[in-house]
Amino acid sequence: MSLPLIISAIVFLVIFGGAMTAYAYLEEKYWRAVLSKRLYGDTRQAETMATRLHGPWMHRVRQLGRQAVPKNDATVADARQALSYAGYRDPQAVVLYYGIRVGLCLTLGIFFLLVVLLTGHFRIENLIPVFLPAAVGYYLPVLLLQIRVRSRQRQIFRELPDALDLVLICLEAGLGFDPALYRVSRELAGVSPIMAEEFGRYYLEIESGLPRKTVLNNLAERNGVESLTSVVGVLVQSIHFGTNVAESLSVHIRSMRTQRRQIAEEKGAKMSTRMTFPMIMLILPALFLIILGPALINIYERIKGGF
Repeated sequence: MSLPLIISAIVFLVIFGGAMTAYAYLEEKYWRAVLSKRLYGDTRQAETMATRLHGPWMHRVRQLGRQAVPKNDATVADARQALSYAGYRDPQAVVLYYGIRVGLCLTLGIFFLLVVLLTGHFRIENLIPVFLPAAVGYYLPVLLLQIRVRSRQRQIFRELPDALDLVLICLEAGLGFDPALYRVSRELAGVSPIMAEEFGRYYLEIESGLPRKTVLNNLAERNGVESLTSVVGVLVQSIHFGTNVAESLSVHIRSMRTQRRQIAEEKGAKMSTRMTFPMIMLILPALFLIILGPALINIYERIKGGF
């Protein structure tokens, strides 16, 4: 098969696939608008529903994900735990995660093949490097997920003492523990959305009838933050022994602030050691050049002039 025929076939498939995707998207958007009109009486909610519902490309990702989900239950449990730490708690999160990995792997691999074909370097030995972009596409979501988990856990560790201070104020004002968390979740919605979401989820689970100890353990397990786990332990002990929750929180908040200050002091003490490498590799050569430059120029001129 000649190269122009291969390129023509690829262009046809790309255009045909794009047209079918656009048709599926427009059809789904139309039915969303019809459904919104039936539910709300007008079409003003159609855009809001469109943003909340998954697009047609997510259906393709789910199909890939169902085929790519590992059969090993331990691997799936680890992926679900990492997604929970990152804030993705949808039941289909694992399927979408593996679907995105496989889809990105295929996309980058096919894109590399198209570049090879269009540049005219289509040879058997040129097909071996296709595994590099495919591997990048497969493992890039893993790296991004790890970055997301670390960023979210750092944010929880940074914002938790302030959020607990607001809970303590509400407790001292006479509110119960559960209404206090609900009130704080409403107040923190624009300042700390992560803590507002977690406290709001806690209140919803309490309202659904779950025991408080179970809900607190769920709060700690779905985030994986050590400071939040220790707070949950303090609250569970206070509930079990019947002690004052406000006093326990006050003592624990002070210890958390002390720990945060100690971590900041530790990072400040390490800064001098970390600055050693850039000082040696970047500043020291420039300093030698300034100090020894005139002397080297003088020596060169004397050697050139024969002293």
